[in-house]
Amino acid sequence: MTITGVFVFISASLAQDLIISPKKIIYRRDETIIQDPIIEDGDAAANDWEAVTVIYPHVKGLLDTLLAQKIEATLDRYYLQDSLGGTPLPYLELLARKGQGLHDYRINYNKNDFLDVTFHWKLILGHLYEEFHTFVIDLTTGERVKPSDVFMNTSGLVAKLKKMQKLEVKEKLALINEYPTCSFVKRELGGRFSTRNLTNFSISDLGITFIYDYNREHICANVYPTGKYFLTWGQAKPFIKPTGLFGNFIPSNTVNQQVSELNSNKPREDTR
Repeated sequence: MTITGVFVFISASLAQDLIISPKKIIYRRDETIIQDPIIEDGDAAANDWEAVTVIYPHVKGLLDTLLAQKIEATLDRYYLQDSLGGTPLPYLELLARKGQGLHDYRINYNKNDFLDVTFHWKLILGHLYEEFHTFVIDLTTGERVKPSDVFMNTSGLVAKLKKMQKLEVKEKLALINEYPTCSFVKRELGGRFSTRNLTNFSISDLGITFIYDYNREHICANVYPTGKYFLTWGQAKPFIKPTGLFGNFIPSNTVNQQVSELNSNKPREDTR
């Protein structure tokens, strides 16, 4: 008799089991059209200049339905629709908040129990504007990763990012002088990184990118700073909590050194 063994691999990483699939929602003045899955039908609604077209991330693949709902709820808080209730925003409310156009998203990272998402809005409000909002979700809890979960020495981190931002702004100011019609952009370059901007970041296996959001007017998009400031995990190590959510991204020898330093700074118990 031959006994055949069946080996089932169970991933320790939830992100490897998480699937994000796109769903198209077309908001019109008199109707809402939901396409899941998306079909290329060339319908009139998609070409309606007043329509608001949203490509929305839909969570699939998790056996834990409660966790899947938490992840979708976190996405909802930073997007346009309450997918849990299945009730889209009213057309007029959506139009007033975001304007007509196409709104979509991009998945930047989906592994090691983290989901990194960028939401993209193209706003037609007199002129074409673009907005990008990026955040990271902890897939073990379904919650957005907060700066307090991962960063330390935030004053030093902000100072470093300000220097990087200042160099980029200096380059763009020189470029603006070549485009007189874009001189108004100078007024928008006075902002500087602060601790409140630390909520907007993106991760990869190589490092972390901090993002300062400039609402770009499309006609002058090339003279705006990128607002993206990348640090390798090695460069970011003085600012990453070694026992925090991003601790595993830091090289192991660096983590051991930081934990040792933290322990050495703790008050010692008086044994006398």
